[in-house]
This record gives sequence, C-alpha cells and structure tokens, in this order.
Amino acid sequence: MSLTALRYFNEVIRAGSIREAADRLHIAPSALSRQMRNLEVTFGLPLFERHARGVVPTSAGELYARYARAALLDEERINSEIDDLKGLRRGHVRICSVEGVVANGLTHAIATFRKRFQGVSISLEITGTESVITAVRDGDADIGVAFTSSPEADIHRTMRLKDPLFAIMIAGYPAARQRRLSLSDTLQYPVAVPRKHFGIRTLLDTRCRTAQLTLNPTLETNSIEALRGFARSGCGITYLPRLTVKREIEAGQVVAVPLTDRELQQATVDVCVLKGRTLPMATAGFLNHLHATLPTLR
Repeated sequence: MSLTALRYFNEVIRAGSIREAADRLHIAPSALSRQMRNLEVTFGLPLFERHARGVVPTSAGELYARYARAALLDEERINSEIDDLKGLRRGHVRICSVEGVVANGLTHAIATFRKRFQGVSISLEITGTESVITAVRDGDADIGVAFTSSPEADIHRTMRLKDPLFAIMIAGYPAARQRRLSLSDTLQYPVAVPRKHFGIRTLLDTRCRTAQLTLNPTLETNSIEALRGFARSGCGITYLPRLTVKREIEAGQVVAVPLTDRELQQATVDVCVLKGRTLPMATAGFLNHLHATLPTLR
C-alpha cells in the first residue's frame, strides 16, 4: 500500500468528510473518493459508512486507520534518522500542551534545547487536557503535556510530576490570612475556574461532587492567563498549581495558599506519548531534555 494512499485515508478519517479532506489535501473530491473506493475493493470490505453529513469508519476502517497512523509516524521517524545519519541534524518536534506549564516550564525547556540543537524546529499547540490526549492518540502531536490525565490504553505517561492545586489570590485578600484552606472555605468568595475540558476543572468538579459542594464561578474561561489576571487584580480566588504562577509568586503579585482537599493535592503534570511508538531522534532527544528540565523549575 502506497504512503500516498495511507495519507489520503488518514486525512479522510480525521476530517470525517471526503470533501473536507480533499480541500486539505488540495485534490478533487472525486479523485479522493475514487481512491477510497479502490481501497475498499482491495480489502474486499467497506471501510466507511457514508452519510449525508460525511463518513464514519466501519470496524475494518478503524482497524486500518490504526495501521495508517502507525505507518505514517514510522515514515516520519525514519526520515528523521536518515537526516541524522547524513549529518544534517534536523528534525521537527510537535508538542501539544496545557497552557499552565507553558510560560514557566515548557518555553524554558524549548529554549535550552534549541541552544544545543539549532537544526531542530518545534511546533507548540495549546489546548485542554482532553484535547492533548486526543492529539497524541491521533498522531497529531509527538509529545503531550497534560494536567492530571486519566489512564488511556494507547497513551504512555513518560513522566508524572506532582503539582497540587493551590488557592491563588493577592496577599491582601481576606482568605490569604489562612495558612491552609479547603475548597469549601474558598467558595464563600468570588472564584474563577477553567472550562470543563481542562484537567483543573475536572479535579474541582470531582471534589464538589464528593463533598456535595456547589460551584458558582464568577469567571469561567478557557484562558489560564485570565485566571492569573483575575487573582492579580484582587477580584477573588482561582485554583492553579504553583508552577503555573511561579513568576507571579516570586514577584509578590499573588500568594498560593495550600488546599486541604486530598483530591486537589493529587494533581500532576503528565508528559505523554503514543504507546508502542518508536520516537524520531529529535523527539526522543527533546523528551529526555524535558524530563531533566521540568522537575528543576518548580
């Protein structure tokens, strides 16, 4: 099976539509449709269920999709290794990360890595934990950095760094006088929280259910910077790991009060890759560098 056919098939699976996949691939929809039908003839089985709104893979299609993703990732790894053998020392690393570790952790790791390996380029996508895991699983990211991710059969956590949640507020805020706070204690004040696809929000919602608490946020956002700004402005309290607000704490802009709730103390930063995948040299090198760098930045 040609790599071109694998790329075409993989794009149709990702897009869920032959027309949209054709647009992404810059080919005619009719040509792409013929390619997909040729694949089905080759296998003797339908690979898609075709509907008015798009296509959905059959069981055979899902099986072939896993093979296609693995083959395309292997091609990328082999090209990287050939480049290295040629002495080009090139490569590209795709990272998908939650926002909270970017400013005070990930960008430092990228900068120090690039000083040593200037031929390696890096792309960084920022999103929530659920989308980080999906990107790694689907082969859209080589490395994922998530917050308190759930176990996944096809995801391998290469590092799990404990990074508990704290109540973040300005030093003059009434609750800042306490040495420790429970989540219940903080809910009498205005609070800011991330939206539901964030790992932080999952932890908060889980604790609210077990403790029978009601969370009525003053601010709900998909921006970690907005949460930091909410706390810095004295508007109320937010919930973040120390690594996320390290610079603000060192500058005296906010304080971090420990939370007593056990669930919130178990928060982690998780570095993830696709289980069973042999990583390209550049990716493996950056992963090792990240393992060495992240723990020193807390």
